[in-house]
Amino acid sequence: MKERLKLLYELNKIDKELNELYSLKGDIPEKINELTGNKDKLEARLSEIKAELNEVEAREKVILKDNDSLTKKIDKNDELLRSGAVNSNDEYDALAKEIEDAYDKIAKNELVMKDEVKSKKDVLTVQLTDMYNELEEMKSALKDNKQELDALNEQTEEEERDLKKKREKLIPQINKDDLEYYDRINAAKFGDAIAIVRKGSCLGCYNAIPPQRVIEIRMAERFFHCESCGRILISEEFVEA
Repeated sequence: MKERLKLLYELNKIDKELNELYSLKGDIPEKINELTGNKDKLEARLSEIKAELNEVEAREKVILKDNDSLTKKIDKNDELLRSGAVNSNDEYDALAKEIEDAYDKIAKNELVMKDEVKSKKDVLTVQLTDMYNELEEMKSALKDNKQELDALNEQTEEEERDLKKKREKLIPQINKDDLEYYDRINAAKFGDAIAIVRKGSCLGCYNAIPPQRVIEIRMAERFFHCESCGRILISEEFVEA
């Protein structure tokens, strides 16, 4: 059991050193993940707005083309009316009615352009401009954070690699059940799963441990955990041995 405890203690030393290296990076990895997620969402929304704007612009082209055709039709009929080529009142009235209907349709089209198409186009254009500006700021922040993280990784890369190799070499020596027990507590204690017992106190939380329990921990016939902080306890003499 003593050897099993020592192996877990050695593992915890490695994990704590790794955590210290990770802590140097602060919240930069989380910031990068958050910025990346927000950037992806913004780009997706940009695509939706652009597609909506394309639809509005397509509608605008249809209306402009329709008005152009109606204007040409008015000019043609007006020219016929002025030229004296109309041979009957019925024909004259029909041409005049076509001109009137064309003007009405143009007026309706212009109203749609003003109240629906142009207003919608202006809103979408402003949204796109604001979103593009936001995206550029986001990309700049993401670039800065990645550069900072790369610089930190470069500083700690060799040490982190060596620690991971030591951990990989140590893991096969540890009993599977012991490792599961350790991992469960280590996760709850953020990489600080084991505490040394010194002068009757747990060095993880500095709470006193009953004398009889201190003796039992020194005998190391089974695993003990601190009643206050929940860490796995190991006698200091095993650590120094």
